[in-house]
Amino acid sequence: MKNAFLTVEAVGAMITSGATLFISGPEALLRQLPRGKWIGGTTAYFILEDGGVSREDRLFCTCFDEAMDVRTAILSSDQLSGLVERRYDHGFTCVMAPAFSGALQRYAVEGPGLPGLYDQPVFGCVAGVRLDRVDTEMPKVFDGAAGTFSHDGLAALWVELPETIEVDLDIVNLFTVGVGSEFSFAEGGFEVAECLVDGRPTNLARHIEEQGLDTRLPLVADYAGAMINVSFQAVDADNGRVRFYAPVVPGVIYRLARPVADYALAYVDAAKGRSAAGMLSCNCILNYLYAELEGCSTGGFVGPVTFGEFAYILLNQTLSCLSLRDVPAEHK
Repeated sequence: MKNAFLTVEAVGAMITSGATLFISGPEALLRQLPRGKWIGGTTAYFILEDGGVSREDRLFCTCFDEAMDVRTAILSSDQLSGLVERRYDHGFTCVMAPAFSGALQRYAVEGPGLPGLYDQPVFGCVAGVRLDRVDTEMPKVFDGAAGTFSHDGLAALWVELPETIEVDLDIVNLFTVGVGSEFSFAEGGFEVAECLVDGRPTNLARHIEEQGLDTRLPLVADYAGAMINVSFQAVDADNGRVRFYAPVVPGVIYRLARPVADYALAYVDAAKGRSAAGMLSCNCILNYLYAELEGCSTGGFVGPVTFGEFAYILLNQTLSCLSLRDVPAEHK
């Protein structure tokens, strides 16, 4: 696999040559691309090797030149089971969903329960728009083979690989559980009013305001050994409501994350000497903003900056990364 930050003309030539591509960039450029073996999603933010940038004249694309065969589709909210049913015996799936869409919310809630979901890697991102256009533009995803797009569907790219290639799917979460209060919820979802704070019934929005909690930090919980974030979208203390970018799960214990002292250094440490530039990585727009990543390197990790990430399930304020490698000789 290869990553590149290219003009629309260069990406179009790759599509015409038969390349299998995962593409992110401005809607105006995605609309110009020819039909072919690709899916795409809107964004105007990217992490390149020399740092974060906001550009509307380039597309970030990853070419899966190891692909033997591919399928593409845009799945509606009622077709999410197709994500598992349509995959190849050996390969992986890339997905893109528009931010704030019904398909995204339904996958976030129901996706973790899809039979067989974790049997094969599922990687992807949440399409977004420029932050100053959130109220005027809708994020969109594209099915390059069909020549269609959607603001409320899940774009999927199923990739078949030779048996000699393995897939590595990983997440880099710079946040760890803090030492403050415990939060738990009787009901899950993207929006809540009441919760338990250290076992006491409490209105979460008013608690946040009264305690002056820093909502740039996510809630963090241990999901079967993995630290998973739930990020704050909006806190409405007047009406006693809190909205999240991912659903909270009933019965799970959350705490506010510890602050990260140096994001750039933390990404360098997370790379652990790996060639991060050879991976496809999706980093969260909240990390881009709060850590001021524009112009700052992130340990070699490159890829689109998105409104959420997928590593099987929906993630927030996380970096998800996908890489392909030859199967070790002793395993062949």
